Amino acid sequence: MRPRRPGPVEGISMEDIDGRGATRPGRRRQPTRRLVPLAFVVLLVASAAFTFLRSPYFQVQHIDVRGLTNLSTEEVVVACGLAQDENIFDVDLRAITARLKAIPRVDKVQVSRRLPCTIVIDVRERVPVAVIPYAGYFVEVDATGLAIGLEEAYRGRELPLVTGLTLRSVKVGHPVDAPEISSALTLIAVLPASVLQQVSEVNFSSSRGFCLYMQSGTQVIIGEGTEEELRSRATVLDALLARLEQEGAHATYIDVRFEKRPVVRTGR
Repeated sequence: MRPRRPGPVEGISMEDIDGRGATRPGRRRQPTRRLVPLAFVVLLVASAAFTFLRSPYFQVQHIDVRGLTNLSTEEVVVACGLAQDENIFDVDLRAITARLKAIPRVDKVQVSRRLPCTIVIDVRERVPVAVIPYAGYFVEVDATGLAIGLEEAYRGRELPLVTGLTLRSVKVGHPVDAPEISSALTLIAVLPASVLQQVSEVNFSSSRGFCLYMQSGTQVIIGEGTEEELRSRATVLDALLARLEQEGAHATYIDVRFEKRPVVRTGR
């Protein structure tokens, strides 16, 4: 018996064996050819976008300053240090914020962009609460004792004049160096608004403590004490002034150092 010639393996054709049925290399390169024009389009779009963002359309043309009370818009704009026609995306917002915070009158500031060409600056100024005469000038201080402004003349605004302090050093942008400044500012803080608006001067002397000179000419002895003691005396003073007004009387002298036994002298 002749040996049987093996037949083709089931499921495998001769084309698979001799390679004629294999996928040709040229067909696999088609996806790469398609990526070339796509990459070109992406590059073209990116280039156009970059050119547009660097165009004059995005140059800073306006600076919108908000929240000013004593500072002028010009002062803030100059302090920003922005270059003319600077691109809005090149503006260093942190650097501008730091420069503006260096202004003594500025408490807080927020700087932002408003496309296409505006820088927005929101400022919260420090609030002056008193004026201190020093070396021929008048220094405005805030509630913390920081010197925030210097004036050549006292314009008699709502701010009381604080006198009699032992001033060691006064420099705008720094705390006032005087041992009595903290107590003076505490007294101003605890005075009711109805009383504070009548005060023209807060004077300190080592012999009697603090004394208020009212716009009406009344002299009020407050003395020294803790915050609570000063607050209690201020409350008594407020009640006394209200009663005098109701009675149509004018006091020339008031002493509330002993708030349970205040002294009131009336007259013209």
